This record gives sequence, structure tokens and C-alpha cells, in this order.
Amino acid sequence: MKSLPKSAVSTTTCSLGALGALIGFLLAWFLGLSAFQGWLMLLLASAVPMWISEWRRHGAKSLSVGNREHALVGVLVISLLFLGAMHLQISFGGKGAGVSFFLLPVSLACIAMTSFAVAAPGALSNSVAAAGRAMISLLQARRPPLQDLTGLLGWLVKALFLPLMLAWSFDWLSSVVSAWERDPKLHWFFVIIALLYAVDTAFATIGYLSTSERIGGQIRSTDRTWIGWLSALVCYPPLSVLVLDTWLIYRGAESWVEWSSGSPLFSFLWGVGIISLTTVYVWATVAFGPRFSNLTHRGIITSGPYRWGKHPAYLAKNLSWWMISVPFVSEGGLIEAGAHCFALLGINAIYWVRALTEERHLRCDPTYVAYAQWVSVNGAFARIGKFAARLAMATRT
Repeated sequence: MKSLPKSAVSTTTCSLGALGALIGFLLAWFLGLSAFQGWLMLLLASAVPMWISEWRRHGAKSLSVGNREHALVGVLVISLLFLGAMHLQISFGGKGAGVSFFLLPVSLACIAMTSFAVAAPGALSNSVAAAGRAMISLLQARRPPLQDLTGLLGWLVKALFLPLMLAWSFDWLSSVVSAWERDPKLHWFFVIIALLYAVDTAFATIGYLSTSERIGGQIRSTDRTWIGWLSALVCYPPLSVLVLDTWLIYRGAESWVEWSSGSPLFSFLWGVGIISLTTVYVWATVAFGPRFSNLTHRGIITSGPYRWGKHPAYLAKNLSWWMISVPFVSEGGLIEAGAHCFALLGINAIYWVRALTEERHLRCDPTYVAYAQWVSVNGAFARIGKFAARLAMATRT
């Protein structure tokens, strides 16, 4: 079997980003910054080292420049996509799910920053022009070229997810203090979880902001299947409010905190288990460096937890939900517990579909095919299978 393909993002870049996040946290705490100032410190301290590292690897490449008229149409289209997506999330996202009006100016500033990516003095980036050309083709009832369609869909992805990640990263960081005051016995757990998710959503925010060719983070391709988009969007507001919070309700009245409160040691170990799974999930996001994004191909990641499996983030996240919600425990008895378990299995199935659609999309890249083959032989599940086979053989003899 050939060696593991090289990851699109270097370990150095990811390490610098993680170190920057730690320094950002410490500086925000030491300087007594407000939640908003600390949030900006976290984003900048994480992003700038990664941008510099990736620019040193890819900065020699020249940026392609688009036609100015097409680019201006693209700016209009992109602005409407962002504003429309934010309107939907604010209106139908539910409490705490959409973008707060407090972050609306920040979102608009991000639109301007990413739309007017300068390739040369006075020139607009090709991705903006591609979005404009694609929209003009659609309005003329013509099929846009694949490159232009990729550009338009890439901006749609950014419009749908960037505002959410901006809001969530701010919410998680600002909730650290309240997490400490939530439960005197388990404040350590809630603070660690809040910090981990603050890092996760901060790196996701940086990923959606970093689609520049200067750092090799441009979008190579975008998923063009309805099942790929639906399975991804249903996990985020506003669709998640309808599906996950209305139809697939798996949380009972009792959470793991109440369930395990009878034994401090068991409660501690259960909490450590949840933190361990969440750490793997966040590690998987950090492994993308500045290239995290849903529904797009921006390079194959083979480092970090992806060395051991193709979908460590989904696996860790879904397992943690079973431990957090303990759906198998219910005051309503076995029938209610069974309904909760069935609902959570439905959510697990959605993520399974997401994994399959992502694999199908990425298989257009020979690097991913080689990576998938390597994982099938050397990944964690393959190693466990080999060990079980050897153990069974030894038992027979």
C-alpha cells in the first residue's frame, strides 16, 4: 500500500493556529477584554499565523483577475445572497440560532472584505467575477460554465454559513463566564466545552473567510447534488429548527448531569468522556487550518484525526450527543426512551448521508481516492478489525 498522501494544509499551519488561539485566550483574560474584544482577539490570533504560513507556501502564485463589469454584478449578487441568508436565519432560526443584529455590521464588513479581494491594484478577484458571469448566464436561460457555477455556489455556501459561524463563535466565547457559574460541581466541564466550541467555530469562521488563491484556499469544486446540500443544510438554522428541534426531538427531561449526579466519580468520568469526544471533533476542525468549509472541495486533509478515519468529526460529534442527552433514560419509561433513541438515530443517519455525499464529491480528486484506500488498510477501524481477527484466531488455537 502506498504511503499516506500529504495533507493539503501543513501541520505547522494548524499548530500555529492552535497556538494563536491559546495566546488569544490568555491575552483576552490577562488584559480583561470585553467579550467582543476577546472574540476579535481570538479570530486574529488564530487567523494571522495561519495566513502567513500558507502564504509562504502558496504566495508565489499569481491571482487571476476577472472582468470588472462581471465583478460588479458579482458583488451585487453576493451582497444579496448574504443579506437574504441572514434574513432567513434571523427570522426563522429560532432563539440563539440566527445572526444577532449586533453582529450584522461585522457580517457586512466580511462581505466587503471577501468580495473585494485585491489581485492587482484596482482589480477584483476572479471568484467574484465568476459569480457575476454565472448569474448573467442564468438570467439569460443559459447553462453557466462549470467554473462560473462553482464560483456562484461557493459564494452561496459562504453566505449561508459565514454569518452563522460569526455569531456562534461570539456566543461560545461570551458564554465562558456564564459556563463557570452554571454548576459549582461541574463548572470545569462547561468552561472546557465552551472554550472548545469557541475554537471550533472560530476556525470555521476563518475557513469561510480564507478562500484566497494567495494561500491556496480557493474552492476547487462545489457539491452540485440536491441530497448533498439538503443533508448539510438540515443540520443548520433555519432548517434544523424544523427538523432537528421539532421532528427529531431526542432530549429528555433529564440530561447526563442529573442522571449521573448520584456518583461524583461516575459523573466526572462521564464528563471526561464527553470532553474527549468534543476534543476530537474540534481537532478535526483545526486540522483544516484556514480551509474549513461545508459543501466544497478546497484540498484533501489527511493529518490530525483524519489520519485514522475519513469522518472523525461526525463520529465524535454524534457519539458525544448520545453521552450528553442520554436518550435511553427517560422519566416516561421505555416507550419514551425508545422514541428519543429513534430520533437520535435519525440524526445520526443524516450525518451518515452527509458523509456519503462528501465522499462522492471528493472522489473526483485522485488524492482523495488514494487517501481513502490508505485509510481502508491503515485507519483505526481497519486496525481494530485486524486485531480482532488475530484475537479470534488465537482463541481458536
